[in-house]
Amino acid sequence: MGKLIECCGKIADKPYHFRLTDTNVYSIEEVCYYIYNNIYIIREQIFDKDFSMWLRNELGMTVVADKIDSMRFDKRKLKDIVVTICCSCDYYDEEQINELIGVMDSIENLSEWQKSKIKADNYSRFGLYEKAVEEYAAILEKDDMLGANDEDYGKIYHNMGTAFCGLGAFIKASDSFEHAYEKNKSTESLYSYFYTLKLTGDKKLFDKAVKKLDVEVSVLNKIMEQFAEINDETRNSKNVRRIMKLKETMKAGYLEEYYHKVDGYIKQWKEEYRNEIGADGSR
Repeated sequence: MGKLIECCGKIADKPYHFRLTDTNVYSIEEVCYYIYNNIYIIREQIFDKDFSMWLRNELGMTVVADKIDSMRFDKRKLKDIVVTICCSCDYYDEEQINELIGVMDSIENLSEWQKSKIKADNYSRFGLYEKAVEEYAAILEKDDMLGANDEDYGKIYHNMGTAFCGLGAFIKASDSFEHAYEKNKSTESLYSYFYTLKLTGDKKLFDKAVKKLDVEVSVLNKIMEQFAEINDETRNSKNVRRIMKLKETMKAGYLEEYYHKVDGYIKQWKEEYRNEIGADGSR
């Protein structure tokens, strides 16, 4: 979970696995902590039959499990389920639970596309870029997006571009950033557009975009300077240096060592994602 949590209740032999964030929990206190720190990505569906079964079999919380099953059958709101779980132990006090209720009320009052954007943003936050892209694309097709303004569209296209970057799909990312800039006229979207065009390695595409948008020389110079700085920082980052060394290891023919290190890095990066759950994310 990324944080030491004091548990007064039973500790499960087998953890419950929250698939979205690849997180295991072993106690009701850890479940409450998980809910509190991930309230923006949690939906009613996360507390399914498997979750109830885990409460019964691993924690002996039959009464709570029955209540959750009943609420799920009655299609009760997320707030009711969360309050039931958080009130089943003393990990959070009344003030903190009320704060949580306030957050859920604010989410409930959002439009459907705004709720979906939160979901998509958190997919991207946890490195699930394919799911994020799918969710952003679905948002753009939603009927209630007709009431959204250009700034709203710009944010969705921009964040979609970021997710495409996470997949290494720089052409698609540049298209998304271009759409974002057309909508929001944001400097951030403009810079991101040209950064991704540089990452494609297609100079003709880059020059065509400069001409199309009629970018001033001073602005273009600033974009190039910042891109060079970011590029240098990236090349000097620990993770990139590791990847470069891995390439050298593979080229040298040490395949067993290569796959062993790859497996180790993947496990480490997953752990970093899990640890991030305990921190306040972008909302």
